[in-house]
Amino acid sequence: MSMIDPSLTGAHIADNLAAYEAARNAFFTFYVTGANTPDANGVTFTDKLYEKTSGVFKSRITKENLLSNLSLNITKSSVPQFSLTTLEYTRGNDKVKFAGIPTFDAGTLAVDDVVGLDTKTILMAWKELAYDPITRKGGRMKDYKKNCTLIEYTQDFEQVRSWTLYGCWISKINEGDFDKENDGKRQITATIEYDRAEMELPTA
Repeated sequence: MSMIDPSLTGAHIADNLAAYEAARNAFFTFYVTGANTPDANGVTFTDKLYEKTSGVFKSRITKENLLSNLSLNITKSSVPQFSLTTLEYTRGNDKVKFAGIPTFDAGTLAVDDVVGLDTKTILMAWKELAYDPITRKGGRMKDYKKNCTLIEYTQDFEQVRSWTLYGCWISKINEGDFDKENDGKRQITATIEYDRAEMELPTA
């Protein structure tokens, strides 16, 4: 009988192939949820985005492919995380630390800038629901904040876990410079702010 600690080898995985599978980076989806739920005036989030994209950029985007184009073209997503502030109680020579309020760190989405899919246009339109640089008017939370979902899969597309991000909006969009001496694929990174996130495991 072997006396080797199984945690020092890969035997615990090799001997239980049906129970384990390596998590993968490239199998995920990120999309806006509830985009077609009308507000009190019968206007949806998709309506607002479409108005921005078609009115400003004369885009080829239709309402039907607006958010599916965005989801299709996302190449990288951060994983929702939160941090806790640290509170301290001091008495005499003793100091005790305890947890304060949570803060959910801003996330990022990276997308390929594909001509024809107009992903940049969609991101800019979403951002401009919070502030319109033409009218110089700020937006209302009911217009620019939306819930989003991040889903992780195995390589054969079985769902591993999912996160629901509440109150998402875009605070920043970063683009690389144009450069004639160094041609390459253009990418855009959007900073996503959100109020909180909940992780869920798939039901059996």
